[in-house]
Amino acid sequence: MIITGHRGALGIEPENTLRSFRRAIADGCTEIELDLRVSADGELVIIHDATVDRTTNGSGEVAALTLAQLRILDAGQGERIPTWADTVAALAAVRFQAEIKASAAVPLLADSLRADPELAARTLVTSFHPDILLAVRRAFPGVTTGRIFGRTTPDVLALAREAEATWALCGITGLTSAFVAELQAAGLSVTAWPVPDPATLAQAVALGVDGVTTDNPHLLTRSNV
Repeated sequence: MIITGHRGALGIEPENTLRSFRRAIADGCTEIELDLRVSADGELVIIHDATVDRTTNGSGEVAALTLAQLRILDAGQGERIPTWADTVAALAAVRFQAEIKASAAVPLLADSLRADPELAARTLVTSFHPDILLAVRRAFPGVTTGRIFGRTTPDVLALAREAEATWALCGITGLTSAFVAELQAAGLSVTAWPVPDPATLAQAVALGVDGVTTDNPHLLTRSNV
């Protein structure tokens, strides 16, 4: 089972920073979830919100700030907002779950993955939005994609197929082992989220999912998997 660190080790480290990613790996994650946006000068940067206000000591829209302007901000404990290139270079072996937050990131990410088959092989591109996932697939047909669902509903399979996704990232509430098996039989891999603690991890293991996403990798142990 893949254990994915949500924005790294979100529960205890500054989210979407290299520090957070490294902590998640140290705590046993084999995949890092991160969020992609684009700076004013066309750089692929890792930050969740459309603005820098919540996660840094600055203010303003990410899309209106240059990389140089973003770089001077404190993203927590002296960390800086990393670029996609920074992160790929720093984390050479881990899998990535790259959530596209802005459509402008689509061609940049597609170009990056197309240029590096090894990176493409360990990157799952995700979104809540089917139009983004379809755009990524059109730009780079070899991409692996997953559609994110905040709530698990009976139409997950149809909605994943609508987006041409091969992963369904499902809210664990309401998820059943029978439904997981149905999705898997239809050719989808299934991630359950959020998985904040060992008890929920044990629940996810019993469901038979292929992966889990957690804010707290330090609380989970691979002995539970």
